[in-house]
Amino acid sequence: MDKNKTTDKDILMNTFRHAFVLSLALLISCFAKADIAEVNGINIYYEVHGEGTPLVLLHGGYVDSDMWTIETLILSQSFQVIEIDSRGHGRSTDGEDAISYELMADDTLKLLDQLEINNAHFAGWSDGAVVAAQIAAYHPERVNKLVLIGAAFGGDTYVPAFSTVLGSEPVFKVFADTTFGIKYKLTNPQPDHWPVFRDKLYDLWNTECYLPTNPEYCLEPLESINAQTLVLVGKNEIIRFDHTEAIVEAIPDAELEVVHLAGHFLPETRPFTTAYKIRKFIE
Repeated sequence: MDKNKTTDKDILMNTFRHAFVLSLALLISCFAKADIAEVNGINIYYEVHGEGTPLVLLHGGYVDSDMWTIETLILSQSFQVIEIDSRGHGRSTDGEDAISYELMADDTLKLLDQLEINNAHFAGWSDGAVVAAQIAAYHPERVNKLVLIGAAFGGDTYVPAFSTVLGSEPVFKVFADTTFGIKYKLTNPQPDHWPVFRDKLYDLWNTECYLPTNPEYCLEPLESINAQTLVLVGKNEIIRFDHTEAIVEAIPDAELEVVHLAGHFLPETRPFTTAYKIRKFIE
């Protein structure tokens, strides 16, 4: 009986703790430095939280930097956290050009130039991981430590269930509209731009190689990364595990951690675990 009472109390305390942390995170976000920077002909939205060594957090496709709310609350106690909405995402505008990882990486570096940040830690999830890897591979002097979460580097790297969705444009459009389109239209300064933006990312995700390289070996650029790197994945990823293993093998001395009871949306479903692993790796 005592054991059951203790368990109930623990559950209740955890619920209150999570609610308190979320409320505090939202409160702190009100006092963060949020601004718009003109970069490459578009407006990039960004936030700066805390002080210390810069840590750049890069979100995934179709979502925005709001996904890092809990991680930012925790990590900003130790670092100066920079959240960025990639071009076309969240509160950032889009241009006429096709969206590429190379272009998003250039946006990121030019924003950091404006902030006078020459070197930083980078943690990216999904598309953000590809952008971070692009920067680490081609601009190694800008990256200190690197955390790649749920990374994929080609359109043929997904498990069969997601490959089926990605392989059918009509099905994918319905999936994207219902999963991501609503928040986009409520958040983005160009809500009517959604179909164009959605289709740009669809084309990007179907690219044979996500980084500019030899199509016969999409991971070749990763071999030039000299930053200490952590590759972090959920146990139930939509990315084939053999692809994750190939990423770890390609990056010199990269470390791999698999988080159980988690899938591709690890930073959103397990934010405390994600923040802890990022902080532990960097420190």
